Amino acid sequence: MTVAVKSGDLRLACDISTALRARPRVCLLRPEQEARAEALLVLATQLDEEALALMRGVCGEHGRPRIVLVAQYVGRAQLVRAVRHGLVDVLPRRTGLDQIVLALLRTREGRMRRSDSALVDGLDLRHRAQAVDGVAPYWAP
Repeated sequence: MTVAVKSGDLRLACDISTALRARPRVCLLRPEQEARAEALLVLATQLDEEALALMRGVCGEHGRPRIVLVAQYVGRAQLVRAVRHGLVDVLPRRTGLDQIVLALLRTREGRMRRSDSALVDGLDLRHRAQAVDGVAPYWAP
């Protein structure tokens, strides 16, 4: 799977990119190759205008890549906007690398035929549950 990584925090993007390069099923693309990405991993503290701009800025050779967002704070209004840009999964910031890779690989399955509002409801509910339960830390500050 071809993956591009975007983040406002270049050090964080570099750390995650380095870890993803070691994964055999992930082909990490350089920034100038991002138009070939099947999936886009966006790393952010919160889903805000900066994160939305990172999502908007990528349009691939075959349309928009499917987006996986890793963020701690996700507001419902921004979630609605992000889904319109291709967001298909949201993971809490404390998610381990294995779970991030699985989420990226699952994007290949394609987006189920659900309305944007149904997708938003599902992502919002799951993100809140994961944030409460907690997951194994990998790159949390």
